Amino acid sequence: MKSLKIGFGLLVAILIFLFVPLPYYITYPGEATTIEEFMTVEGGDKEPGELKMVTISQRRATPLWLVGSWFTPFTEASPASRYLYDGESEADYERRQELLMSSSQQAAIQYAYELADADVTVTFDGMYVSAPITGSLAANVLKPGDVITALDGQSFASRLDFIERVASFEAGDEVSVTLERDGREREVDTLIQPLDRSGDRVGLGIYEPLPVQDVRTDPEVSFELTNVGGPSAGLMFTLEIFDQLTPGDLTGGAIIAGTGTVDEMGTVGPIGGAWQKIVAADEAGASVFFVPAGSNYEEAMESLDRLDSDIEVVPVQTVEEAIDYLESMN
Repeated sequence: MKSLKIGFGLLVAILIFLFVPLPYYITYPGEATTIEEFMTVEGGDKEPGELKMVTISQRRATPLWLVGSWFTPFTEASPASRYLYDGESEADYERRQELLMSSSQQAAIQYAYELADADVTVTFDGMYVSAPITGSLAANVLKPGDVITALDGQSFASRLDFIERVASFEAGDEVSVTLERDGREREVDTLIQPLDRSGDRVGLGIYEPLPVQDVRTDPEVSFELTNVGGPSAGLMFTLEIFDQLTPGDLTGGAIIAGTGTVDEMGTVGPIGGAWQKIVAADEAGASVFFVPAGSNYEEAMESLDRLDSDIEVVPVQTVEEAIDYLESMN
């Protein structure tokens, strides 16, 4: 009987070690995927070279994975709070990542078509509330999934217009927010809040407001990408769309990888995991790895020092800088 209890205890301990989730996420280098495999511009030119997006893989930690991360190169364990907002469920987090990916694709389409002088029309519907900041006044009246359509009765024409409208207020100003929730329009009142101690930056008290919009193009562009979230492929999406819209091979026949967000103005923004993504780019045989200038570039270079690789790490601040670099290669 005693041996049976010991055996049962060992079995429970093993199951806990293998399967019980911990409040940590494990991240490690993912894959480099050729974008033209899942993105097509109708009638666009597809060339021998490859433009690749790179990812990091992420999973909830168990004791086994946590211990394994300590001994696996380019692997990191981070508290769940690094990824989840206060009160945000994993389902909400996944939904937010899907929306960030969709927003990234829309911004890439918009800017690439404008850059290639092709037809693009954007119908703006409002700003999606990823989540109100816990403890903010907005948390009393706004919910994840709300779509803000007007402030003080005035609608806005774009994401930038929304940001400028909010910035025009002062901390403590009362504002009426028109929003859509569960298919119904409603109005709520809240106060503009300081975002830092200086009070120079103000906001509504929400995380990552995302544009809700419809982007129409001629020729049409389509994505067939699943199980990948986040905004970090924006730069490479933009380059691939521009390449298919314009004559010639932007890559010169080479394998080009990269990462970086992009907005409708073509600005390349920082991302997470650059030090891990360069590993995926190198394993895919890329000769060039585009990365946002600044801290992302510095961390990628630190990883490069650990790799036996001659991949060229190129920091960029705009889409045009990446295009200019590729054209100079050719």
